[in-house]
Amino acid sequence: MKMKKISIMLTALIVLALAGTGLAQNKYNPNYPEDFTKDQADSTIASRNAEISSLHQQIQSTNDATAKANTELQQRMADNDRCKNDLYALCGTDRNGYNAYREHLSRSEAELNQLRAMSPEQQSQNKARVDALENDIRTLRGDKLVLIPDHHSRVMAMSNSYMQMKHGMVPPNTIYTVGTWRKDRDCLWNIAKKPEIYNDPFAWPKIWHANSDQIKNPDLIYPGQQLSILKTAVTEEDKDMTGYRHRKH
Repeated sequence: MKMKKISIMLTALIVLALAGTGLAQNKYNPNYPEDFTKDQADSTIASRNAEISSLHQQIQSTNDATAKANTELQQRMADNDRCKNDLYALCGTDRNGYNAYREHLSRSEAELNQLRAMSPEQQSQNKARVDALENDIRTLRGDKLVLIPDHHSRVMAMSNSYMQMKHGMVPPNTIYTVGTWRKDRDCLWNIAKKPEIYNDPFAWPKIWHANSDQIKNPDLIYPGQQLSILKTAVTEEDKDMTGYRHRKH
């Protein structure tokens, strides 16, 4: 009786183990029904193989198209290099000369930006840099490489910007040496009237005020005096004779 019970228990354990294996297999392959037949499996395998073959063909087609595109790209790049070399030759230079020109152009643009950031007075104090930049622009405009559209537009823009800056600069002061009345007819009125000074005799107070340290009486100036001439635009305030009228009356 005891042996029979043991046999029944072993049988039950085997059945449970087999059932567990079946459940595990079904869980591992949830896409396939429990009654999946051999024919169904063969059909599924054939379908998957066909999909794999189609994917291989698509990959090969993509690889062929990529290789063709790369070949065409390399050809276009080679053609572009030949065109550039021909262009350099027409401009009497080569790639190194082209690169040097562009570096020169970039440096000049940077210098112009620095100068334009200054006040007109500071620009006048840096006249050597301003003049050097003007020479650089002339050099860039005189080079055949300026015919390249990108270069031409940049050089022309820089040239225009430079001229605008220069027109707005305050000219440096000049020194005028007073001559004799007999020979030069020099007085503040006549000096201010000179075209190279103010071209306006009524601007004579501007000279007086700028040299008040040495001109106590504007009616009296002396040969040999070194007068500072402020090269700025003449305003109505510059023509103000305040002080002179008061002294005269």
